[in-house]
Amino acid sequence: MNKKYIVMAPSYNENSGGIVVLHKLCDLLNSIGYEAYVMPYRYSYYVTRYNIFSAGFNFLKWSVWNWFRPFRTNESFNTPLFSGSQPIDDEFIVIYAEVVFGNPLGAKNAVRWLLHQPGYHEGVFYYSPCELIYKFNSAIRDFEYPGSKTSGHELKVIHYPTDLYYPPEKEAVRDGTAYCVRKGKGKKLIQDHSQDTLIDDLSHSQVADVFRKCKYFISYDEYTAYSIFAVLCGCISVVVPGDGVPIESWYPREQDRFGIAYGLDNIEWSISTASMVKEHVLQEEQKSIDRVATFAEESQLFFSIGDNRF
Repeated sequence: MNKKYIVMAPSYNENSGGIVVLHKLCDLLNSIGYEAYVMPYRYSYYVTRYNIFSAGFNFLKWSVWNWFRPFRTNESFNTPLFSGSQPIDDEFIVIYAEVVFGNPLGAKNAVRWLLHQPGYHEGVFYYSPCELIYKFNSAIRDFEYPGSKTSGHELKVIHYPTDLYYPPEKEAVRDGTAYCVRKGKGKKLIQDHSQDTLIDDLSHSQVADVFRKCKYFISYDEYTAYSIFAVLCGCISVVVPGDGVPIESWYPREQDRFGIAYGLDNIEWSISTASMVKEHVLQEEQKSIDRVATFAEESQLFFSIGDNRF
């Protein structure tokens, strides 16, 4: 009998790519015949004598916030909530994102999904032994953790709202620039944005309207799907490079760079490959299903052979 899955995820937020794909992974596991649940994210902290007060404050803040705020899911996804009355035993495989500290559920079978570089958000990370680790895509650097195994397969899951992001029916003269900061906070601005449109706090429908009018989109976040969404709407999409990160390290696979200029001197590439983006997106959506099927087969086998798996 197949083991069941629990995906620990924050409340659904359409503006957070990491949260979206966590919920999407649960949805796809259910769609291919496995039993999968979403469990509300449990905040955990690395506490030292230097941060004990700030960690305690954050714990109380998020505990109170989550107590009063209902947990949201995407109504179009099949993502049932896990019932706390069920024990998390060997029947379950728990999936944690890379930001989760340790193994808060005490799961015997734990998968670590690297949606970003380990330690990027908090500066530190700590995982449990005997985990099965997956990189999201080629942008994540190769990673090994003592006592755990890193899969040779990537687990890239995407959910692109192509019903919202599309070119205008009648192309008009485009003007202006949209930009986002998101995880690029702290980068030096490459131009004056006082007259530009910041999309960070806008809904998807609002962002799509902006993208259909603007000529350029500049992202200080190197790894946001909005760079692709902008191309789908007809924008010239530019990513501001990270310090010391060459283009080959940003996205090693060329097809993952279609339509996106890595720096202002790469705009010709962005324009010449923009027409390939829509087909690439459609292919990636189908590949997401195939990757999840491979992940399920591998994780079921890995956690079924016990201590002999290492």
